[in-house]
Amino acid sequence: METIVYRKIEDNVWIKDHKTSGSAECRSVSSLPGTSQEGSPLSPELFYPLVSAAEMVTWTHWLPTTLVFERAQMASPMEVSSALTKLDAPPEVLEELHWSWKMSLFEAYEVRTPSRRDLRDPLLLGRLGTQHYRMALWGESLRPLEEITSLVQRSLTLRARVARWRVWLALSGAFLGSGVGIWLGSRPSFDGSLIGTSLAFAMLGLLFTGFPLLLYTPENCQHDFLDRYRR
Repeated sequence: METIVYRKIEDNVWIKDHKTSGSAECRSVSSLPGTSQEGSPLSPELFYPLVSAAEMVTWTHWLPTTLVFERAQMASPMEVSSALTKLDAPPEVLEELHWSWKMSLFEAYEVRTPSRRDLRDPLLLGRLGTQHYRMALWGESLRPLEEITSLVQRSLTLRARVARWRVWLALSGAFLGSGVGIWLGSRPSFDGSLIGTSLAFAMLGLLFTGFPLLLYTPENCQHDFLDRYRR
């Protein structure tokens, strides 16, 4: 199983020094970059890449289902660990969870999956305030972020196109039904209300064209498109 851990180990000066000295006991957490003598909290940006608003849109559509775990509501990371284990998280992902928990980096953890079809390729995010940070991604069919972004943009274009088709198809059905009603009501042998008949057929045409659209929604089309690339 392919696994990507996003902790910026090589870029962190403190960790480099820590590896070189080989003495974990002689360095305290307060000596980490981004902390002060008063013990101000560490910034997650020292260790994990910040997820921009544009990137969050990508993950929201590529992995639409979210499990949220608020740290304030948990005494230990066991609930998150259990959820990750059910998603076949490898040991390095669980290690990241426990490491970040001990460092008190995040207020909450989010696990995103495409569980509309399966739980393949989950993503673990840490959240501090409104900011998200990429922690780990694992699975059997991982794709580069640039490729995922391109696929999501194509799916959003498809979603907008299908939404327009729905409107035009529904209007076409209503107009066609109305035309049939007017034609039938204008015949000499017809005994009834022209307006009432045309409205009834307009509603009938809208019903026949609108019912398939309840299943063929823009969201379903988008998900079907993206599901083809998750295999």
